[in-house]
Amino acid sequence: MNLPTERWLIDTNVWIFGPRRDERYPDSVTVLEAIGSSVALVPPQVIKELRLNLNDDEMKAFYRLLKNFPEGVQLSWQEAVAEKVQSYRDRGCRKGDAIIASSAEVLAAHLIVSNNRQFLQTINNLPVRILTPSEALLRLPDRS
Repeated sequence: MNLPTERWLIDTNVWIFGPRRDERYPDSVTVLEAIGSSVALVPPQVIKELRLNLNDDEMKAFYRLLKNFPEGVQLSWQEAVAEKVQSYRDRGCRKGDAIIASSAEVLAAHLIVSNNRQFLQTINNLPVRILTPSEALLRLPDRS
């Protein structure tokens, strides 16, 4: 069995748009269907944001999805590093985005997958790449 080699921090918006099958973001569905082809990293900030944006049934579905892919999902309760968060804020990130960027470093993510246009355009020269779901999917061996 080949284990996934890339570690993707999947941003909150992908976890929301995918299960809701939002027609504006069809690749969010595909990213979540591809869990296992990469390791999906889920930091505390994503959980906090999901709790604010999903109803109870959607949260249950989220946890069922995580449970179905024990080797393809890494749920982490390790908090972002405050100094790194502030560094990203100083570079123009909103607070939530700065926490996600810092978490990506802490969790050794290869990339952040996000539909957030501001996040995608705010900062350059990160130790981790920020890609849209469609760009991230091109990195999978069977999708290139």
